[in-house]
Amino acid sequence: MKHSCYFTYIKLAEYNNMMTMENKKEKTDLKYDDLVKQLEPLIQQMKTIYDQAVVVYTPLVDDICNRKANENEVGLLLDYLLMFADDERILQLYKKVCRAYWKIYPTSIAFYIMEYRKEYDPDSLVGTEYEYLLHEDDETNDH
Repeated sequence: MKHSCYFTYIKLAEYNNMMTMENKKEKTDLKYDDLVKQLEPLIQQMKTIYDQAVVVYTPLVDDICNRKANENEVGLLLDYLLMFADDERILQLYKKVCRAYWKIYPTSIAFYIMEYRKEYDPDSLVGTEYEYLLHEDDETNDH
């Protein structure tokens, strides 16, 4: 008799645990849905900012690619574009500038390509001679 009570206790505990997990999942789903709803206005604002960045930077990129700008001007534009380069449209503008100035300022352009890879495509550096770049910030923070 003692054995069956223990067995019943175990089954009840399992059932209780299962129900608790199910309730937690439902609560988590609700929290997630609430979070998404709360973030929607922010996400929409960010989309608007990215759309505006495309509108503002496209003529600047076209201009700089149709003339010979100095290295500082190219670098400054690439710095600004890099902030938005997770957007495919901005990335295309970034690449356009890099291609236009690769032969003129190879060291600077190589630097900006690596900056892009560090920020947005770190997996592309793993296993290469440039993997150390992924840990530069760690070393800076240690001092």
